[in-house]
Amino acid sequence: MSNDGMLSQMTDREVIKTLYLSQGLVILAGIAYYFIFFRDASLFMSLWIFNWKNVILLGFGTSIVIVILECIIDKMVPEAWYDDGGINKRMFKALSYPQIFVLMAVVAIAEECVFRGLIQTQFGLTAASLFFALIHVRYIKKPLLLTTAIVLGFYLGCLFLITESLLVPIIAHYTIDVLLGIILKRQLKKQEG
Repeated sequence: MSNDGMLSQMTDREVIKTLYLSQGLVILAGIAYYFIFFRDASLFMSLWIFNWKNVILLGFGTSIVIVILECIIDKMVPEAWYDDGGINKRMFKALSYPQIFVLMAVVAIAEECVFRGLIQTQFGLTAASLFFALIHVRYIKKPLLLTTAIVLGFYLGCLFLITESLLVPIIAHYTIDVLLGIILKRQLKKQEG
């Protein structure tokens, strides 16, 4: 059965449960990774540096530029190039606006703690960025989506390198996901009626 077939048979509640379950698995994998390879709580805690300038300019500011670029690219390329099998459409259709804000916070915190806070600090920017792209496995057969995931992984990793803070890539990741989620949800509502 195709992604579209499976997704169309799922209730909104099942879609939302699946989303939280997938992020729970990322968190569990991160916890396991931490206890197996990291074990230095003071080093991990030192990654939470707060700097208003970095949060606003690099976290929010650059992520808004990324969202604008993604919207421009979306308008310029055939829809099939950005089609992930209907997963993003189904996911954001199922989520209410408050749920988008909450779930995208869970996604950003979980993924950035794992990919930047654990993997990048141990194995470097390239490894973390490629692992980040691989977690988006549904993009493997879609060159534009895969390239976008790789570039986004490097972008978030560079934010972490520049600021030495997990907060900045978390804010950037969150802002991108929330804005693109809201844009997609609004597009879907327009199409429906």
